[in-house]
Amino acid sequence: MVDLLKNVDLEYLLERYPLDKEVNWGDELSLGEQQRLGMARLFYHKPKFAILDECTSAVTIDMEERFCKKVRAMGTSCITISHRPALVAFHNIVLSLDGEGGWDVQHRRDDSSFYTEESELTSLETERKSDALTVQRAFMNSNASLRSKDSYSTKVIANSPKLETGQAVRTPVIPHLQCSPRPLPLRAAAMLKILVPKLLDKQGGQLLSVALLIFSRTVISDRIASLNGTTVKFVLEQDKAAFVRLVGVSVLQSAANSFVAPSLRTLTSRLALGWRIRLTNHLLQYYLRKNAFYKVFNMSGKSIDADQRLTLDVDKLTTDLASLVTGMVKPLVDILWFTWRMKLLSGRRGVGILYAYMLLGLGFLRAISPDFGHLASEEQELEGTFRFMHSRLRTHAESIAFFGGGSREKAMVEAKFMKLLNHSKVLLRKQWLYGIVDDFVTKQLPHNVTWGLSLLYALEHKGDRALTSTQGELAHALRFLASVVSQSFIAFGDILELHKKFLELSGGINRIFELEEILRVAQKDTPVPSSAITAASDEIIEFHEVDIVTPSQKLLARKLSCSVVQGKSLLLTGPNGTGKSSVFRVLRDLWPAFSGRVTKPSEGMFHVPQSPYTSLGTLRDQIIYPLSREEAEMKILSLYKASNRSSAPELLDDHLKTVLVNVRLVYLLEREGWDSTPNWEDVLSLGEQQRLGMARLFFHHPKFGILDECTNATSVDVEEHLYRLATNMGITVITSSQRPALIPFHSVELKLIDGEGNWELCEIQH
Repeated sequence: MVDLLKNVDLEYLLERYPLDKEVNWGDELSLGEQQRLGMARLFYHKPKFAILDECTSAVTIDMEERFCKKVRAMGTSCITISHRPALVAFHNIVLSLDGEGGWDVQHRRDDSSFYTEESELTSLETERKSDALTVQRAFMNSNASLRSKDSYSTKVIANSPKLETGQAVRTPVIPHLQCSPRPLPLRAAAMLKILVPKLLDKQGGQLLSVALLIFSRTVISDRIASLNGTTVKFVLEQDKAAFVRLVGVSVLQSAANSFVAPSLRTLTSRLALGWRIRLTNHLLQYYLRKNAFYKVFNMSGKSIDADQRLTLDVDKLTTDLASLVTGMVKPLVDILWFTWRMKLLSGRRGVGILYAYMLLGLGFLRAISPDFGHLASEEQELEGTFRFMHSRLRTHAESIAFFGGGSREKAMVEAKFMKLLNHSKVLLRKQWLYGIVDDFVTKQLPHNVTWGLSLLYALEHKGDRALTSTQGELAHALRFLASVVSQSFIAFGDILELHKKFLELSGGINRIFELEEILRVAQKDTPVPSSAITAASDEIIEFHEVDIVTPSQKLLARKLSCSVVQGKSLLLTGPNGTGKSSVFRVLRDLWPAFSGRVTKPSEGMFHVPQSPYTSLGTLRDQIIYPLSREEAEMKILSLYKASNRSSAPELLDDHLKTVLVNVRLVYLLEREGWDSTPNWEDVLSLGEQQRLGMARLFFHHPKFGILDECTNATSVDVEEHLYRLATNMGITVITSSQRPALIPFHSVELKLIDGEGNWELCEIQH
C-alpha cells in the first residue's frame, strides 16, 4: 500500500491521517488528489481492461504521463474518455462522437500512418463537435512533438523566503469554531424564548387554549367518576327517574369529552408545527448567512451532521415538546383537582398516605432510571450517520456502479446499521426493564393503597348501614374514591413519565443548541492578529506576506506576496495538494488570513469553483445564479439602460441566449427550453456543467474572475475559446490550472512548489 501511494505521490497522507481513522476523503482531498487515489486503486487491482472516464483531468501533465506509462507497463488496455490531446500518444484508436448520432474511428498503423474506418460522421463544422475535432487533429499529428517544451519563457521575479539552517517555521494557528456549551437549563430557557417570545402571540394563545382544554377534560373526568358512584346509588335505591336523568347527563358529558380529546390532539399538532417553523427559521437565519454553513462543516473541528439536526431532529424535538406540554399540564391539573377531592372524602390522613406512597415510589423510580437523555442523543446521532451513508450512496451512485462497489457499500451500510441496531436493542432492553418496575409501582401496586383508603373511609363513615340510602351513599363514595385514587395515581405516573420524556428530550435540545451555538460563533469575525490586514481596492488584488494555512494547521505557502492589476491575469500552478484552491479560500474569506495584508475589491469578483454546482431551477436560473430572476431582470435593464420594465424578461432571455452561444451550449435551449427543471447534474456532462459555470461568469461580467480548475473537463480549443472570450470582455482572471494551453492568456505565473510553504512568482514572456 505504501508503494502504491508513492507511485501517485500521495505518501504524505500516511503522515497526515491516522491509519485506523475513518475519514470523509471527499471533503479532505482536492479533486486532483482524489483522482490520484483512483490511479492507486487501478494499480492495486491490475485489470486487463481499464475504463478511464476523465480520470486525469485535474492532475499535472507529468503525473498524467507517468500514470499512462505505468498502466502500459502493466499490460492493461485502456479505454479512455478525455479531451486531453497529450493522451493521444498512449492510445492506438480514437473513436470520435458528435452527439447527434455520428461517429468516426481512426486507427494507428505500426508505421505511424493512419486509416479511417467508414463512419457515419457527416459534418464536423458545428461548434458542438469541436471536442472531437481537437482530439482527431492531435491524433493525426501525434508524430509531431506532443510533449515538446511549452513555447514560452519565464522570468523569476519573486521567491518564497528562504529559511536559515535550523530555523523553525512558526505556523500561525487557525482556531476552530469554539464555543462554551451552555448547561441544559440555559439551553432550555433559550429554546422557550425562541418558541414563545411572549404569551400574547399565536403560540401563546395556543398554549392557553391547550391549558383550557386540559382543565375542561379534567372536570369532565371528575364528573364521570362521580357519575359512576351515583349510578350504583340510584340502582340500590331503585330510583328510576333519577337514573334516567343521570343517563341523559352522561350522554352530554360523553359528547363533550368526544369534542375535547380530538381538539386537544389537533391543537397539539398545530402547536408543534408552529414551533418547528420558528425554530427552523431561527437556525436558518444563522446557517445561511456569512457562509456559516461552510464554517460548520470545515472549521468546527468535528463532524456536525447539520442536515440531520435541521430537519429530522427539529421535527422530533418540537413534536415531543408539544406532547410534553400537554402531558405536563394535564397531570398537574389532575393532581391539584383530585387532591382536593381526596381531602373531601378521606381527610388529611388519606391525602398524607397517598402522597407518602407517591413520593417513595417516585424517588425509587428516579433512582433506578437510566440516562435516557444520553441514550436518545446517541441514537439520533447514529440515525444521522446511517442517513448520511444513504445520502452518499445516492450522490455517488454512478461512480459506485462503475466500480461494481455494491457489495462493499452494502457491507459499510450494514456496519452502520448494525451499530444503530445494537444501540436500539440496548435502549429497548433498558426501557423494558424500567417499564416493568414503573408499571408495578404506578399502576399495579396502587390498588392496595386504594383498598386501604376505602377501608379507612368505610370505618370512619357514620350512618345506619341497614338503610338503603346509607348503603347507596357509601357505595357511591367508595366508587368515587376508587376513581379519584386511580386518577391520582395516573397523574403521578404521568409526572414520572414526564421526567423520563424530559431526559429523552434533553438529548434533542443539546443536539439542536450545540449547532445553534456553533452557528452563532460562525457569525462573528474570526479574531486575527493585528498584523493581519484586509484592505479594499477596486483596481487590484494583492497578497503581501500572507501565510496560507489550512484549518488542520498545515502551512501551504509562507509569506506569499503577489499582486494582480486589471488586465494582467495570474496563472496559479503547482502539484495537487499544494494549496492552489486554498489561496482562493483566503481571498474569498472562507479561511482567515492571520498574517500580512490581503487587498481586494469590495465587489466585482466572481468565483467559478472546481466542482461545478447546478442549482435547483430552470436553465435560466443556472446562468443567473445566485441572482433571482427579478434581480437578473433589473441587472439587464441597467445594462441596456432601459426603463420599460415590461421588456425586461425578453431582454434577459435574449442576453442569456447570447451567453449560451458564446459557451457553445445553445443546443441546451433548443433541447430543454428556458423553463424546464430537470436535475441538471444528471442531465449535463461534467464538461457541459463547467461551460455553464463559465456562462455565469460572462453573465455577471465582473472585473476579476477567480477560476479554480473550472475548464479541465473541456477540450483544449473550447477552453482557449472561453479564455479568449473572457479576455475580450475585459475580465481579469486568476486561474488555478494544470493546463499549459492556458499560459498564453496570463501575464504572471504563481507556482506553489511543494505544499510545504515554498512558492515562486514568474513573469510570463510570450
